Amino acid sequence: MPEPTTRPPARPVDPSTGPSGLDSLAARLQSHRARRLPGRHWMVRCGVVLLIAEQGPGGAAPALLMMRRAERAGDPWSGQVSFPGGRVQVEDADTRAAALRELSEETGLQPDASFVPIGRLSDLLTREHGRQRPMVVTPYVYQVPRALAVAPGAEAARLWWEPLTTLVDTDRQRTQIWRVAGLPLPFPAIEVSGARLWGLSLMMVKELVRATGLKPR
Repeated sequence: MPEPTTRPPARPVDPSTGPSGLDSLAARLQSHRARRLPGRHWMVRCGVVLLIAEQGPGGAAPALLMMRRAERAGDPWSGQVSFPGGRVQVEDADTRAAALRELSEETGLQPDASFVPIGRLSDLLTREHGRQRPMVVTPYVYQVPRALAVAPGAEAARLWWEPLTTLVDTDRQRTQIWRVAGLPLPFPAIEVSGARLWGLSLMMVKELVRATGLKPR
């Protein structure tokens, strides 16, 4: 009887290697099995886009489009780092359509054939802004050849392309304090371009890193 064989572990992807490394990243993401929450069709739905550029600004290493939300009264996530996206509206066919519509509204980008879908991440459960109703957030990952010029919409205070190398830089790990019922609680965070990425957005990034095997730095 032949001895069982084991598959060697996949080699980590170095995000600084440009398009060749990103091709490997995309291939792994396409085989990633994202979790789909049961009963999601009966909840408030939200779609977001994680947009990766093969070449960052000035031909630099691959980068991820990030957004800092505008300061708005009554918005618990006001001013936080996030990704373009929003709730499904009547005119949206599904969560992907909602995510792409919000991408256009919040960044000025017009998705075309150069926006290549390379996968999706797991559904995340949260609550609707200002209400207690459960909301399911579905992240979609797209790839474009280069970092595109963006123009912040009404809901975005700032937009920028963050190098993928930042997301796996252990020296950038921080702790974010957030008050829950008046109690200060610590949450993991990453320092990105003068802001802190944490919460649901960080959960998306961590899954992206795990699914694609991005190499820690």
